[in-house]
Amino acid sequence: MFLPGLSQAQKWKRQRVEYSLGFAATNFLGDLGGRDQVGTNFVQDFEIKATRYAASLGYRYQLAKDWYLKGNLVYAKVSGSDKLTKQPSRARRELNFKSDIVELSAQLEYMLIKQKSGHLYSLRGVRGKSWFRFEVYLLGGIGGIWYDPKGDRNGEWHRLAPLNTEGQGLPGGPSDYSGFTAVIPYGIGIRRNLSGGARSRHFGSWSVSLELTMRKTFSDYIDDVSTDYYTDGDKDPQAILEAGGENALYFHDPSDHYNYGGYGEPQQRGDKSDKDAYMMGIISINYKPVRRRRNLPKF
Repeated sequence: MFLPGLSQAQKWKRQRVEYSLGFAATNFLGDLGGRDQVGTNFVQDFEIKATRYAASLGYRYQLAKDWYLKGNLVYAKVSGSDKLTKQPSRARRELNFKSDIVELSAQLEYMLIKQKSGHLYSLRGVRGKSWFRFEVYLLGGIGGIWYDPKGDRNGEWHRLAPLNTEGQGLPGGPSDYSGFTAVIPYGIGIRRNLSGGARSRHFGSWSVSLELTMRKTFSDYIDDVSTDYYTDGDKDPQAILEAGGENALYFHDPSDHYNYGGYGEPQQRGDKSDKDAYMMGIISINYKPVRRRRNLPKF
């Protein structure tokens, strides 16, 4: 009587490893686009028209009864455009961008609600505890991303970082950005088992999961927008033109409201006090193989 109970209690140790393939919807939260309001933080600035897609690969390892460690490799697309908002100060800029993102991260998961197993075999006419196939977990982690913003001009996309659109490297301008930054993923997940009972103990188990996460970064240049419109001492963008060419001048101010506006002080282009972020809703198919026990009878 002791050995079966011990085997059931230690079941998770024989199925520690899990592989996952996921597909996701993304939404960028930065300086461009957003809802028809002055820029706000977090999900208050969510704009469904800016939703793009992502794909992920994952390796998950169970550390203890309720704790898991997962490594993620994610390829994502994000975008933003002032054409999507009617908020006057944002729409007036006429800025836009899109970027590929490659993310490598590790996340720690804590299981809030675990699945409950019923009978080992499905027996007709036998009543008892049934399978509860849902799990709910919290997740948080850290990682790094690579990004490369591009801007659209008459249907042609141009890399923005080399153009130094905010006067990077010019007198009084900000420093260049690298295209790499740290990221902190956090959120909540729910999963449902697709297999169970005796079959999963011999052939492994499948599940499907949904994670709703925020990805907080440490860069404000994923959309190439952060500070002010650059002007030299004469309030003229000639330095942008000379340093980066005509495309640099165009993407500095596609609206042409600020290039030659004659303002007495630099005008705001972005909000450098609030770093960029992106949201992801990931649906994953997960497979958990069985580690065979050695030197034990198969029954």
